[in-house]
Amino acid sequence: MCFMNAILQMLVFCGPFYYFLDRVSAASAKSFKDDTPLIETMILFMREFRVITKDSKSKIKSDDLEALGEPFAPEYFYEAIRKLKRFSHMRRGHQQDAEEFLGFLLDGLHEEAVEIMKKVEPRVAPKTNGVLKSEEAGWLEVGHKQKTTTTRTTEITESPITKIFGGTLRSVFSVPGLTKSVTKEPYTPLQLDIQAPEVKSVVDALKHLTFPEKIHGDFKSPKGPGVAATKQVFIETLPPVLILHLKRFQYDNKGGTQKIWKKIAYPLELEIPREAMSSAAKPPAPPKYRLIGVVYHHGSSAQGGHYTVDVLRQDAKTWIRFDDTTIQRVASKDVAIDVKDIGKYNDFDGEEQEGWVNNWEQVNGSGSSGNGQSKGEGKRYVGKDSKVAYILFYQRI
Repeated sequence: MCFMNAILQMLVFCGPFYYFLDRVSAASAKSFKDDTPLIETMILFMREFRVITKDSKSKIKSDDLEALGEPFAPEYFYEAIRKLKRFSHMRRGHQQDAEEFLGFLLDGLHEEAVEIMKKVEPRVAPKTNGVLKSEEAGWLEVGHKQKTTTTRTTEITESPITKIFGGTLRSVFSVPGLTKSVTKEPYTPLQLDIQAPEVKSVVDALKHLTFPEKIHGDFKSPKGPGVAATKQVFIETLPPVLILHLKRFQYDNKGGTQKIWKKIAYPLELEIPREAMSSAAKPPAPPKYRLIGVVYHHGSSAQGGHYTVDVLRQDAKTWIRFDDTTIQRVASKDVAIDVKDIGKYNDFDGEEQEGWVNNWEQVNGSGSSGNGQSKGEGKRYVGKDSKVAYILFYQRI
């Protein structure tokens, strides 16, 4: 169940999410627990952790910093999700994709939070954001040089979960001779493609998100049937807690699902590149985020291998590494990866090669000899280790 443990541990160390649970616990969780099993069990999980201080400015004693606590199994959480349909395939004792579990969990918490809001708050009319609605095509938006675009928005009901973790993407579809079409869609988390050779860091991946994609087809353009359309994606809004999913698994027609092994650089403080932001939403200064957690994947498949997590404590200074029942403090230099050091990890000689190419026991390094070569027939090991960042959590500064 390490895929669950890594995500649960990360969320309880996420300040805004912790405070959401704390407020719900004090206000309404007991009244609606029959309708909110996920929120109720997350509150129980939160209460397992001793609160050292609620004053962020107070100095934490060294004894408290060293007291990491004893591991425990949240059986009540496992029992709660076992009864929910969305988690039906996530059986105990079977490995699953941590990012998929995170998505299911946040979706479920969002739906439960919406139900609570319906009972405790009056319905509020949605804002129109100052755009004019057309008769059929969506919204007409006046942009650069007074040019209009047709804008469609995927509407979702807001909740504390979407306010903490949710952002919006702006997808622009352009056909020569026709009005641009814009679609705004929510994201949680933000999916980043890392396959391209030029993508060596999270910043590179954010810039790569906006690369135009050529699409061929008959779009009824007045310029003829042979024109190519262009699709381009930008970040429209950013959440207080930005979750970045590094897409490490891709489907190969020859070998099935393959893992992208290469290391990706990610900083302790991330500045969102201006190129990644939509022109309609570019802030005066680039938004800045602090790294608060990293979920790692060890192994060759999302449904196999092992998950661990590093989390930043609330003092924003010390890091803790969780590997199931093993808990230890780690230095920040052992968490972030500098883009200058990428060459130490990756071998770009035609393909990304790193780690054992066989099952989890080998990927974990249990069969490695001192010189980095495999003891088993047909197995090989390259690179420093098999641990790669899979999900990054950043909190806005």
